[in-house]
Amino acid sequence: MAGWDDLVSYVRMRYEVMRQREGELWFNLSTTGERTQLVVVRQVTGEDGHPWAQIASPVARVADIDLARLLDLAAESVVGGVAATDGVAVFRHSIPLEDSNLSAFERPFRLVVEFADRLEEQLTGTDVH
Repeated sequence: MAGWDDLVSYVRMRYEVMRQREGELWFNLSTTGERTQLVVVRQVTGEDGHPWAQIASPVARVADIDLARLLDLAAESVVGGVAATDGVAVFRHSIPLEDSNLSAFERPFRLVVEFADRLEEQLTGTDVH
């Protein structure tokens, strides 16, 4: 079983962390070609009262995209969903910390990042995030 500190160590060993605050990490992951995608991992408490790791990646500014199309495209994903934070559409997924081991984090990281990047490319044609 992994805790938040274990996840922080895991991420720091594999990726260049751009920003770290209490309960939060920001870093970039490469996607396809020369594209990269920002990832924000936060320690959150679920409705069940247990600790979770929330993985989020920005797609685009809400004002700049067709939200109906975003929702249609997001429906294709097996994991996660879309949300808006501070005017930015993000694709995110959460993982229970207590029930996971560290190797279980890499796959969701990649799925969230690659899907967010694909959404960004389809909706904006750019690579901003």
